[in-house]
Amino acid sequence: MADFTNNLLSIVIILSSMFVTIGVMYALLKYRDATVTLPVDREQLSRIPAYGLQKQIQDLQLDLIGSMMMGLMIVSFPFAVSSIQAHIAVGKFPWVYALTGLMGLTYCGIKTWKLFSKLTKLRLGHTAEIATANELIGLQALGYQVFHDVQADGFNIDHLVIGKNGVFAIETKGRHKRNKDLRQTNGNGGGSDKKGYQVFYKDGRLNFPSWTETKPIEQAERQAKWVSQWLTKATGSPVAATPALVFPGWYVTSQSKPPFPILNHKQLVGTIPKLKTQDLTQQQVDTIIYQVAQRCLSKVE
Repeated sequence: MADFTNNLLSIVIILSSMFVTIGVMYALLKYRDATVTLPVDREQLSRIPAYGLQKQIQDLQLDLIGSMMMGLMIVSFPFAVSSIQAHIAVGKFPWVYALTGLMGLTYCGIKTWKLFSKLTKLRLGHTAEIATANELIGLQALGYQVFHDVQADGFNIDHLVIGKNGVFAIETKGRHKRNKDLRQTNGNGGGSDKKGYQVFYKDGRLNFPSWTETKPIEQAERQAKWVSQWLTKATGSPVAATPALVFPGWYVTSQSKPPFPILNHKQLVGTIPKLKTQDLTQQQVDTIIYQVAQRCLSKVE
């Protein structure tokens, strides 16, 4: 009976680390799903080139990591069980090892939480940019040239649209829709999801249902200024890039006149062609496109 108890205790000690890590991940997933929602449905977006292959690669990478960890565990498991049993049998539990393991487990738990938080933000940003890129396909059909993820000096321009009516530096911002905002709206007799998922511009601020922001406006203006300066220098003629700020999946309105277009991603095709920020000749357009294409092809430090 003592041998069985020792075996069981040894296995519980070894498996506890795995269950703690899985438990932290499960708790984070449940909390995320209970509090926030992606602004757009990823399954309803048009597939980007090689989307299927990209998903297969990601799945295989996870399977590969899982297989490597499983192999490590299969090899080390019997030795670990035997070692713990030996310590229990002689009545000298390895407290130093246990303390070290507990410290390592705590570190891994914190690391898991940080990585999961970062992954959630990256997933949100990726979904938002794909949603915007899908809509910009409609501008290409109208003769515009569209570039994505243009590398600048220490940052990137999410989307750069070039046409005869100007150059447009589009900054896409992903913001989770918070479930509590929707519940409060419906609870107050709103009867519609729109108010819970609405952002409006007023007097230099972006007003979301339960928070406000100003930095995206400043960032969009700063990046458009950089594009203007770079293209003016690169092409040898004045280029005035217009900023645009896009919030995919949000109902976007304005209560005062914004300094530049602040839009939902589905408003891009209807808005950009109507803007007359600069009258460019076809030669100027071709020169700008060439400079942007060269920058996209070269490695920017």
